[in-house]
Amino acid sequence: MKKIILGLAFLFAIVGASKISAQVAQKVTFYYYPSSNVYYNVVASDYWYYDDATSAWVEVKTLPTTITLEKTPRYTVYYNGPEVWKDNAEHVKRYKVKDNGELKEKKPEKDNKNKE
Repeated sequence: MKKIILGLAFLFAIVGASKISAQVAQKVTFYYYPSSNVYYNVVASDYWYYDDATSAWVEVKTLPTTITLEKTPRYTVYYNGPEVWKDNAEHVKRYKVKDNGELKEKKPEKDNKNKE
């Protein structure tokens, strides 16, 4: 009976470890351009942008000519999967664009609390 319990515990440990490694492998690196509100997937070489005409996020290999990324700061963001735009509200708040075009990164709430 002890061997069966130990065997099951070992099996659950292996299955749990494989799920964790699969989740880590899904983490995708994006560049976020706050002045244009555009994401670039580093591995897949594609862009995500919000299309006002369709009210949806669109994935493309080449951005429309109406969107430019020249000389704009970018930030590296990570997301588990390809749909990074699901965290866009957080990114817009954190990497706020001022009225004068300047960008200022806002530290997450938990970082500010730790400093106090």
